[in-house]
Amino acid sequence: MTLLLVRHGESEGNVEGLIQGQLDKPLTDLGHVQAKAVAERLSADGGADRIVTSPLARALQTAEAIGSALGLPVTTDDRLMEYDFGELSGLTGAEVAERYPGWSWLVDRGDTPREVLPGEEGWPSFDARIAEAFADLMALEGQTVVVTHGGAIMAAMNAVMRMHGATKADARRVRFPMKNCGITELDRDPEGRLIVLRHNDACHLPADTASVGSS
Repeated sequence: MTLLLVRHGESEGNVEGLIQGQLDKPLTDLGHVQAKAVAERLSADGGADRIVTSPLARALQTAEAIGSALGLPVTTDDRLMEYDFGELSGLTGAEVAERYPGWSWLVDRGDTPREVLPGEEGWPSFDARIAEAFADLMALEGQTVVVTHGGAIMAAMNAVMRMHGATKADARRVRFPMKNCGITELDRDPEGRLIVLRHNDACHLPADTASVGSS
């Protein structure tokens, strides 16, 4: 069983420089180009057995492009939605810096986590729902395309690091860059631990169409 984690294509929120979280913004024209490109890549690579996606528009539209290319239906799973930033959702980075000086979305710096803001999900809850979703998906046979968000993929990568014996000093949350419509592939080793076979694979994107945005 393998999971092909695909980050959604460029969204209007990415272009606007917003903290999106669960703010529901659709794909841009470039986002649709990226979605078509990753769909063609997955089709050329042999397809998959199923497609599961976050229901947020930017992910769902990406998944629908993949489903069309692979001839597969698309199933939504609310657990794959992006981290809920609460009252930060819809703000630009500059607005966040002005209103909440020193705020970091990585949360844990040293042994003292920052205060969770009103409406914010909190990383323990987020990590738990992402872990639950991925555990269920990893229990399925075959190959599953999972269309989700940068935060969800980051949570998976951090889980893999912790699973493979990171020390307390090294176990702080790390931010992994993730291009729109980049692919991360997860499998299990003989001991049943998650392993990363590739991360942020975006070689299928046409020149000058690769973009990186938040959530």
